[in-house]
Amino acid sequence: MTSLRRTDILSLIHLRSDGRRPQEIRHMSCHLGALPSTTDCGSALPTSACSGSALVRMGLTQVLAVVRGPADVTKRSEELPDRAVLEVSIRTAPFSQPGDRRNVNPSTDRRLIEQSNLIQIALSSSLLLHLYPKCKISVTVMVLADDGGRLEAGINAATLALMDAGIPLKDMVCACSAGRWNAGGGGEDI
Repeated sequence: MTSLRRTDILSLIHLRSDGRRPQEIRHMSCHLGALPSTTDCGSALPTSACSGSALVRMGLTQVLAVVRGPADVTKRSEELPDRAVLEVSIRTAPFSQPGDRRNVNPSTDRRLIEQSNLIQIALSSSLLLHLYPKCKISVTVMVLADDGGRLEAGINAATLALMDAGIPLKDMVCACSAGRWNAGGGGEDI
């Protein structure tokens, strides 16, 4: 008698690895104020009081975003006289990726650096940074579970955390990814 793995059973009944049908979208839930604003952000996150936080779940992907600031810039060389500095960092929990068990350094991993830059570009176009000259706003995105859509969940969680912190925005930034696949083999691009 052979034992079947969960993925084998799901593929036999034509379901994705998270149990969805091929045409079904991921379930999404958002929770503002996931961390109390009077407590520390945790040991993995920067160790000062949180101004705002949000937890976003998209399917099996879970992302926690924490906002600190606006606060005074610690290094005068980083200070801008006419607007605030937006600092974005993305980190992954050691248990977040089911297949990839390698430890990643957020300061040297190219994927994390690129995703941090993309989140920073998306948020800086919407934030009213000119209202906080000579200040810094720090956004830390922690990926708790990764099953695809990490960047999209990170952008959504960061926007909600900024809203929870009460930082003024021109508009809400939201992200999603979509693809089209033809099962008949028509050769359409995804």
